[in-house]
Amino acid sequence: MTEMASPPAAAAVPRRFRRERRSGAMSWGARISLLFILICLAVMAGVELLPLQDPAKQDLANTLAPISGDHWIGTDELGRDLFSRLMWGVHTSLLAGLTAVAVAVGVGLPLGLLAGYLGGWIDQLLSRLADVVLTVPALILLLAAQTALDTSIQGQMMVLGGIFAPRVLRVIRAETLSVSTAAFVTAGRMSGASHLRILWRYLLPGVRAQVVVQISYLLGLAMVVEAGISFLGIGVKPPDSSLGTLLIGASAMLSNHPHVVLVPATVLTLLILSLNVFGDSLTAQRKK
Repeated sequence: MTEMASPPAAAAVPRRFRRERRSGAMSWGARISLLFILICLAVMAGVELLPLQDPAKQDLANTLAPISGDHWIGTDELGRDLFSRLMWGVHTSLLAGLTAVAVAVGVGLPLGLLAGYLGGWIDQLLSRLADVVLTVPALILLLAAQTALDTSIQGQMMVLGGIFAPRVLRVIRAETLSVSTAAFVTAGRMSGASHLRILWRYLLPGVRAQVVVQISYLLGLAMVVEAGISFLGIGVKPPDSSLGTLLIGASAMLSNHPHVVLVPATVLTLLILSLNVFGDSLTAQRKK
């Protein structure tokens, strides 16, 4: 009896996800967004291999230079090459965002699975802890952590990931409650599978699409937070560059040298927009 029940349960999972993948094609907007995201990720991963000028090298005799062959998008107020600083800014901002998302998913995903699968007092405890964290504004927690620990930008993003974790927990908990009633999970229980196997083999594949959606949204949100705190001077410290630090002094230069501000602002806007469009596309496909 046990040997007959296991194969259909194991086979039901891949068939289900094949149906989900066939349910809707990705729109052109989502494809373009994904391409832009992949380009930015490639820049983040390979920026050290690119033939760029030193982003911290100052040339005070060549400040706010226009676009030229030596400086593809000009120089800033200290004569530093803007293109090089933009590439390193994408690297820093994306790496910071990915750090926050990794912590959020690493904490929220397993706790959400446990809360949705086990229920009872564990579900109640984790849900109440999530509610407590979500009631405190993220910026206040970040400022408190920076004041108490004087952490680097990566440390601040780890704190931000802890702030995001309750959101992931609640979403994964709700998704787990839905998936746990599926026939293939019930068959897994009847076949005598352990709790760990059910969580890993049946429930985790059932929530992975929602995990990807949350990653796309939270990555964009984390980059907005990083840009905000760096703009305020408590994030990335000079001479390092991020998309947030490149906007410092924007109001003073926007009228006479708009490219110094508009180029990094456009890249940041497009990247966050691409993440949101891609996340919306994944959500729409899951509903079909």
